[in-house]
Amino acid sequence: MKKVLALFGILSVVFACGQEKKPINTKIMNIQYPEKNATNFEQKLVESVKRYEKEPLYYMRINKSNCVVEVLVNDYPIYEDYELSNLATPEEINHAILRSGEQTFTYRLYPVGDLIKKEYDEGDTVTTLTDNTAIAISIIKMDNGSERTLEDEEVVIKHTSLTDAKGRFIASGKPYYEFTFTFNAQVPYANEGWSKGQDLSKLDQKLLEAKAVEFYKEYGKIYENKDADLLAKLSFGEEKRNAIALYKKLSNINNLWKEYNSDLNENDMEIQPLENYRKVFFGNGQIIFLQLNSLIQPYRGNGALRINSIDKEGYKVAYMPHIYLYLPEGKKLEDGLYMIN
Repeated sequence: MKKVLALFGILSVVFACGQEKKPINTKIMNIQYPEKNATNFEQKLVESVKRYEKEPLYYMRINKSNCVVEVLVNDYPIYEDYELSNLATPEEINHAILRSGEQTFTYRLYPVGDLIKKEYDEGDTVTTLTDNTAIAISIIKMDNGSERTLEDEEVVIKHTSLTDAKGRFIASGKPYYEFTFTFNAQVPYANEGWSKGQDLSKLDQKLLEAKAVEFYKEYGKIYENKDADLLAKLSFGEEKRNAIALYKKLSNINNLWKEYNSDLNENDMEIQPLENYRKVFFGNGQIIFLQLNSLIQPYRGNGALRINSIDKEGYKVAYMPHIYLYLPEGKKLEDGLYMIN
């Protein structure tokens, strides 16, 4: 789901301010699921999930050193780690696997910057990858329907970063490194996702950016207005894909909608100006994302729309949803963009 990031610490008193509702232009935000709403969202998601005798789940295990990393499966972002630490548990990747067959796995490595200096209070800012930069990745498969243990893991593929004849990282001294490999996945479902979207990189870029900005601004009004019905309509496609791919049960879906409502009902919502962002394409050009143009945590990698609020514990937080947009085949850019399925 999206990210809620604590920024400024706890406040001694919280006041819930009533705000005047701002009209939302739904012509700017095209709606593919008009029949969905806050009341039937959970039940309709449950109905979309089929059960299978075998329910394979694919995961990645990743271990890195002397770098930070971004990971994409089928050019869809699934994981980012801008810290020195590593994952303790495997990360699910089914939601980026639309159907059976060959899948692509891409990782992007960046220097650690001043992370070492901040954590250990020594050293210089690191601006390039080093001789000791390394990454090791395993794609594993388990059956969702079984009592899973470590012994049940099936290793699909293992990959380690390349080194030269002297054992040094092949991209040592460079500010960036990207590598892609493929693996095979067999799943019982088939999701459309963004696969029937147009290649946005080939369209009018000025108009494309304008339409994306319009969508992001209108999306922010959903939170100002606490419009749970519209949020359900817009979110249903992506959450349906996730629910099908992860074989979600009712309890998972109930918790999901609780998270949406929790974010929607925080106090003192303030939509921040849409600025300092860049266009990013995913899904082989079929998805556009407006990404905040910052290397500072906790902003790095997040969406350009920022919603400040106060959570139930009294912390001031910034909510930066990852709004991925596309344009289905046969639709005109002039008529606006859609949330991805």
